[in-house]
Amino acid sequence: MNKTRYMIMAILLAMASGVRAQGSEELAALQKQLNELSAKIERLEAANAERITKLEINNAAKIAKLEEASAKNRVPAWVTDTQLKGDFRYRYENTDTAGANTRDSQRIRLRVGAYGTVNETIDYGIRLATGGASATSANQDVDGGTKKEIRLDQYYIDLHPDLLMGSHLIMGKMPQPWINRTGLIWDSDLNPEGIALTYKTAWTNGFNLMANAGSFVIKEDKGDDLQLWAGQIASETKIGDATVRVGMSDFYYSNSDRQGVGAGLTSGANTPGTGFNLVEGFGSVGIKAGDLPITFLGQYVKNVAAASSDDTAYLLGFKLGKAKAVGSWEAGYNYRDTGADAVPDGFNEGTFAGGRTGSHGHSFWAKYQMAKNVQGGLTYLMAVDNTGEDVNTFMADLNFKF
Repeated sequence: MNKTRYMIMAILLAMASGVRAQGSEELAALQKQLNELSAKIERLEAANAERITKLEINNAAKIAKLEEASAKNRVPAWVTDTQLKGDFRYRYENTDTAGANTRDSQRIRLRVGAYGTVNETIDYGIRLATGGASATSANQDVDGGTKKEIRLDQYYIDLHPDLLMGSHLIMGKMPQPWINRTGLIWDSDLNPEGIALTYKTAWTNGFNLMANAGSFVIKEDKGDDLQLWAGQIASETKIGDATVRVGMSDFYYSNSDRQGVGAGLTSGANTPGTGFNLVEGFGSVGIKAGDLPITFLGQYVKNVAAASSDDTAYLLGFKLGKAKAVGSWEAGYNYRDTGADAVPDGFNEGTFAGGRTGSHGHSFWAKYQMAKNVQGGLTYLMAVDNTGEDVNTFMADLNFKF
């Protein structure tokens, strides 16, 4: 509006200059017209400014209402940050036990989980899986078109405050917090429930320190609960081109001599009434032969609370390669000997000699990364069980991740 006023005034002044010679009366008339026009422009500008102010107020109110409605309908950040992950495995399994019928079976395992953050220092995980009440198996037999069981497999909170960098306080039914997991003590499908504190830090010169401790409920009782008290410490360091890890553990089951069988801690191969306090030593050496990673590993366990002298277990083996990129592979072998009372037979690897202690034998396995998120695997177990019978098991797996 100001620009328009100035243009009109310039035109009128030019006209006034042209008629100046015609007399003062004409000039006065033009001056009057100019003043009237200027006043009209000012009134129009004031009215226009008032309308703009009202529009701005109305728009601000509308924007505030839209933001309020959007906030009410906005999906919380923890929902959008949640990741859904899972895997599906299809397995063919053949078990040949001397003196018994050979068993051929097809088995499936499905696991689906949601993982996310509560805030900057708290994570959570919830996972469902196929399987029954067994603590060491999520497998379901393909049999008769029956509907399969789905159960709560994991549910935990993971606190990792900035004040204690490298530490995690985990509560609930959690992934195994153990540093060393081979199947000699723990089946890979076992998810302990209770509370655990883990710590890992990287020091200078490639030296890493790892430790954990925890209390896990095996069976709650009106009297003395059956509980697992666990502690581990390990170090990992570079020596030349080799990565060396060594560590030790203590797994103490309180009241296990009174409640073991009824709580699912043992399934019958252990001596009735035996106690369990497992002292474990473990180690591994990783090297490279060209581009091929090779790991040698060893593990020794002694149950210092056993009811018999058959109280030790050990495992020796190696692993070649790493099945990760498409077309890559890995393979491994181990030999194990598990005394009858060396470990609880309710928690160790369930596919080796049927999970029974007092057994020994060989494990061979190989994996191949067939495509992105698709992996094939073969396993052959040559075991002698606690009755002295040969138990040979062959498994062929197809694993899909999503």
